[in-house]
Amino acid sequence: MSGREVQLAAGRKSARQTRSASARAWTLTLVIAAGLGLLLYVATTSLPYLIASPAGDAHLGALNDCLARQLKGATRLGWAVAPDASRVAVFGPRVVAVCGEDGSHARLEVPGATALTFDGERHLWVATGGHLLRERDGALQPVGDIAPPEWLIGHAGGVLALDATGQLVSVALDGKVLGQAQVPGPGGRLSVGPGGVLAAVEWGGGVIVYDARTLELVRAEAPCAVEFLWWLDTADQVLLACGATGAQDAPAPASLRFDVRTGAREAVPARTRAPARRLSGRALYVQGCDGFPCTASPP
Repeated sequence: MSGREVQLAAGRKSARQTRSASARAWTLTLVIAAGLGLLLYVATTSLPYLIASPAGDAHLGALNDCLARQLKGATRLGWAVAPDASRVAVFGPRVVAVCGEDGSHARLEVPGATALTFDGERHLWVATGGHLLRERDGALQPVGDIAPPEWLIGHAGGVLALDATGQLVSVALDGKVLGQAQVPGPGGRLSVGPGGVLAAVEWGGGVIVYDARTLELVRAEAPCAVEFLWWLDTADQVLLACGATGAQDAPAPASLRFDVRTGAREAVPARTRAPARRLSGRALYVQGCDGFPCTASPP
């Protein structure tokens, strides 16, 4: 082969190598672009999909999809789930949206709503402007006046309201006051256990337990520095997340299974547990997801 032929062959080989490298670079660019596009799609669509799609949540996805349609982009300030998860509601500054698994739905104009819940009979209650409203015949009707509650939670025979001063009130379905109690100070977190029979207020690192209907005191104790309480499937059993006490020689924080009637306690393995509420009528835990209720893992 002559020198000229060698040069031509080398040139052709170099051109092929250049085209091959260019093709590989172009393919890699397409892969990266596709990957970035997929990442952007997931980041911008996955949360709404999980919240508002029937396929996103096995228990509440279809109801959240209904709520999203009723709210039409309105601000979401709070939510509630019926004891058996058959109905859900979300409220905003002027609107309350309600959806049921039977296909029922409503968008109610309720300016100034501050809290809402469902009672043991799955009726919706809303606190607004110092008034307490209860759902009756498809409308919200006043049942009495009440100080704006920080917590409004249903029980077997009505609702419980806890205000910023620590005043706890039990209200019957007809608006009659069934019981009252004074929590020692503000900042308590109210919850109701299975069956809507017992209620607990986490306050000051301890737990105060009441009969949910009458507000008769059942137990007030600080078995540890309580940071969060989960009701378990047994009506008088809770799981407590315990924080550090501040003492230098104190053992590491633990979790306790606690009997709210007898005071018996048992240490359980510590692990990360997300705050969540157990429904009083069904062994299902729920938590907030961008203003909607979502199913949560059991503690």
